[in-house]
Amino acid sequence: MRDSLIEYFISERRFSSYKDTHEYEQNLIFSKDSYVPLSILEISLRNSIDKHFSNKLGTSWYGNTTFLTKDSILKVTQARELLQRRREPTTKDKIIAELSFGFWVNLFKKPYEKKLRINDLVKIFPHLPPKNIKRITRESIYKELNHIRNFRNRIFHYEKVINRNNYNIIHNEIDEMLLYFDPELQQFSSRINSKINKIGKGSNV
Repeated sequence: MRDSLIEYFISERRFSSYKDTHEYEQNLIFSKDSYVPLSILEISLRNSIDKHFSNKLGTSWYGNTTFLTKDSILKVTQARELLQRRREPTTKDKIIAELSFGFWVNLFKKPYEKKLRINDLVKIFPHLPPKNIKRITRESIYKELNHIRNFRNRIFHYEKVINRNNYNIIHNEIDEMLLYFDPELQQFSSRINSKINKIGKGSNV
């Protein structure tokens, strides 16, 4: 790519993070390969939490001011108001879909320590590994999810993620989280990515 195109369309400041055009291209490919697993993870997380909280607290749990923190309630209120401004119905499904990945990740933060016990985690993540293989806690789940959230935000803001030590094995981390839900979800994610890559190379699927 010509330097003039980089300067005009990409900007020198953004491109300065990369060693060369090849690294920029590799970052785009790495980001593209992240889209499918991130999408499946985000949708699975919110739906699994919703199902468990609906059973535990009732179908209107997202309005439970006793269980949710003030910050979480604010996010729900903002989602509801956004739907109203768009003149869309403020149904549960619409509100759930409007809540950000950060909302769901933050449900595992310290303020929920006494509200999310191991029994809750097992309901949300039915395939957690046995204790003798890996000890899972609310805190460890939050750290893993928040790391993925930070990565996701960089991806969706088209920032550099390649050749950064904290993201070198991020795809493995996302796969591990998908395995916590169900191995078939992780296999589905890998299969879709494989098909996309074959299409990109001009192969018939």
